[in-house]
Amino acid sequence: LPRSTVHPEHADLCRSAPPAERLADATPTSLQACGLTRARANAVRALARAVADGSIDLDDPTDPDATIARLCELPGIGPWTAEYIAMRALRSPDAFPDGDLVLRRVTNTTSSAQLRALAESWRPWRAYAAMYLWHSTNRTA
Repeated sequence: LPRSTVHPEHADLCRSAPPAERLADATPTSLQACGLTRARANAVRALARAVADGSIDLDDPTDPDATIARLCELPGIGPWTAEYIAMRALRSPDAFPDGDLVLRRVTNTTSSAQLRALAESWRPWRAYAAMYLWHSTNRTA
């Protein structure tokens, strides 16, 4: 992509993600050249195709649960990835990747079910709790 300013007040921001249509048309080999495994390249292409054809709308956060379910139907997209996309792209404050190993470690839970049960009291702000817990693992003593 040509180098261009993304936001006028922040001239140092000069990169943006390619549009879904471009990723949908990319070859797995070209995506692998960016450092993705073949499986991840195929997942990126499947997601891009779904966004490009309108079957998944990442700009409409009105029903994150339905979007999460549609994401999980795509090859290579599992619950963790779908919840993370809901956190970031859909800005869902209650999305929660209960399969995350770091979250399980920091909460001393041994299963997704245990973590999910613990996180019930954090509703409707579980995404914020996840971010806080992830951030807490990066602090120096």
